[in-house]
Amino acid sequence: MSTSKAVSSSASLQELVERQRSIVQVLGEVSCRINTSLDLEAIFTSTFELLDAHFGFQHVMILLVDRNAQEESLCVFASHGYDGAGLGVVVPFGRGIVGMVAKNRRLMRTSNMLQNRRYARAMNAAGDTAVLPGIPNCKSKLAVPLLVRDELVGVLAVESTNLAIYDDGDEELLQLMSTQIAIAINNADQFQKIETANTQLVELNENLESKVKERTRDLARQKYHIERQHSALTQQHEALTTEQQRTQQMLHKIETLFGQQVSQNIVSELVNTEGELSAKTYEVTVMFLDIRNFSAFADVTPAVEVATFQNIIFGEILQIVRKHGGITTQILGDGIMAVFGAPVVMADHASRAVQAGYAILDRVRQLGEEGLIDPVRLGMGLHSGDVIAGNIGNAYRKQYSLTGTTVITAARIEPLNKRFNSQFLVSGQTLKAAQLAAGDTYNAGEISLKGLGEKVAVYQLA
Repeated sequence: MSTSKAVSSSASLQELVERQRSIVQVLGEVSCRINTSLDLEAIFTSTFELLDAHFGFQHVMILLVDRNAQEESLCVFASHGYDGAGLGVVVPFGRGIVGMVAKNRRLMRTSNMLQNRRYARAMNAAGDTAVLPGIPNCKSKLAVPLLVRDELVGVLAVESTNLAIYDDGDEELLQLMSTQIAIAINNADQFQKIETANTQLVELNENLESKVKERTRDLARQKYHIERQHSALTQQHEALTTEQQRTQQMLHKIETLFGQQVSQNIVSELVNTEGELSAKTYEVTVMFLDIRNFSAFADVTPAVEVATFQNIIFGEILQIVRKHGGITTQILGDGIMAVFGAPVVMADHASRAVQAGYAILDRVRQLGEEGLIDPVRLGMGLHSGDVIAGNIGNAYRKQYSLTGTTVITAARIEPLNKRFNSQFLVSGQTLKAAQLAAGDTYNAGEISLKGLGEKVAVYQLA
């Protein structure tokens, strides 16, 4: 390779690294500002500020799916740069650019709108400008679907007097931001539903208490009518039983909804500990798993297909982790972090983690052979040791988290799969704790890991 080509290749690699680093920083900012709030107004405000700061979007509106409408439609819930104009306007699916994006669940952008015949036909046929506010001399328009697990939450619409709303290279970042915005909106909506259910429960309990007190006073005044009132009391008892059953059903629904967000093991522990999992030391095995070349796959694949791929492969991986007694603490977009041995203590955590790793490799290979997903390679890293595990957060939002050198070591082992062209690496501590024979593995040697003082023995299982 010539010197000039080497320099060019190095520069391209550096640009890619810098771009990925920039994307991570922006997504980190989005996560801190949006995903930490459960207030829709605060989410909308932060969204507009972030879009203005990173893309220069000065005219933006957010439309959410109208769940109460008879036909599939969107409703304008918030806007930026329109002075409140258009709030409450309803847009049916398939009408105009916004409606077409909602119907097809695909990003759509149009430039040089006054000369774009296709846009003009759509505007005349669907009446796009008749239902939504617009800006004078609008030259380009962008609409992005807000999706959560392939379910449409709403649409983000942008207008600009510039021909190009953003650079082609920013489309990946915009779609990733849109996904986080959709998740934040969905979480806020789910939280509001839970709050409404809690309010209804409180009102129901107050009504029941009031009825019981009122009836007790009435019985005290009318003891001599007990026999004649027996039938009425029996009916009231049946009514109270029905109300109690309804209350229990509501509580069960709330617990079921909570159980969809975290492992059932954690839900059981929360019930037993009255909602608190205090931080304490556990001996565990930590697993980090990464889907190889996921970013390259996502770059050239429609968002809907990417989401379908993630739902299939993560659905299988999470089920295997859970089946072997593990808990998935984080889903990282192209991978997961899981723990075996906390908050439910288990003596064979290392063995369970290794068995789960083998099962994951077998199942992912089967998915590829069955044509359910494209063939894909994984990278898994396991390490065993002590961690501090427990709830971290405040009264409004808590998360079950792990900290300690064990977590860092497992996270550092997983990327070594790229160096050894392997898919499954474990530390010497995990090998020993799982009672695996070293002769059945490949000894990768003592390896220095970033941020750790001592070298770590690493073994290849697959």
